[in-house]
Amino acid sequence: MNTKRLPPSIPSLSEVLKRPVIFVSGKGGVGKSVWTQAIALALSKKGKRTLWVDLEDPLRPRGQLVKVGPKLWHLNCDAEMAFEEYALLKIGDSPLARLFIDNKLMRYLAKAAPGIHELVLLGKIWHESSRYECVVVDMPATGHGLALFQSTKNYATLFRGGPIHEDAEEMIHTFADPLRTGHIVLALPEEMPLQESLDLDLFLLDLFPNNRATFIVNRTFPKSDASPKTSGDPKKWTSPVAQGPVDYLHKRILLEEYNLRIWRDQGISFAEFNYVPPAPSRTNQLVSETLAHQLELGRYV
Repeated sequence: MNTKRLPPSIPSLSEVLKRPVIFVSGKGGVGKSVWTQAIALALSKKGKRTLWVDLEDPLRPRGQLVKVGPKLWHLNCDAEMAFEEYALLKIGDSPLARLFIDNKLMRYLAKAAPGIHELVLLGKIWHESSRYECVVVDMPATGHGLALFQSTKNYATLFRGGPIHEDAEEMIHTFADPLRTGHIVLALPEEMPLQESLDLDLFLLDLFPNNRATFIVNRTFPKSDASPKTSGDPKKWTSPVAQGPVDYLHKRILLEEYNLRIWRDQGISFAEFNYVPPAPSRTNQLVSETLAHQLELGRYV
């Protein structure tokens, strides 16, 4: 008799933060960049040699590796430069190899071949993981982020021999291993990001069935003794318009709790981090430092 295999339990955030490679995924706009920096900063403050990775951030010099703290480096990973580095690693750095790399046709194929772009980006992360104690990756928005993993798995399946097959297969093994890689799914307490994160969880489980992601809900409104004790369906409210600051606060908390049923009804356990109030001088770096301090102290639900 066929029985459906139950997915592994959701690991705690503290458990995932002990793994050498950490991917931070989620819908665009939920705070992945700030959180990636916060996690990398927290790990580096614990004395771990840490690499914080962006993937082709157009606002930063491409391929640039910068030391940003005593134990912290930042890399803006670039696919074209990663392809060149990978090719030279495999065929050796010689005048003939340089001629091959600089050939216009080869550069065109490197850009046009399906999946190569994604393969070399993940390959660069995988390669760098041997040089650092921790690597924390800011993944693209859900669809593109999943394509990175899927393309690598496709290459491991399609190529039945040679260095590309061996490397792609080892990459998938690394990212599927709960002892070596952690996956964090990040969302806001809003209906669309919470629902999309469930689809992301299913896709990651299909790729890495033994390596369940952990979940973070970001920017929840702080609750107090004056906060409402039970949630309610916003559709049943007399008016969706707040009648004042206190009413707005109560409605905001009620709505967030109502939205979070999307995770709770699916048995999703999660860490919760409150909204960090903005200030004129507050930058993403300062927000990340605040969150990193909370991680260090274990101040989360």
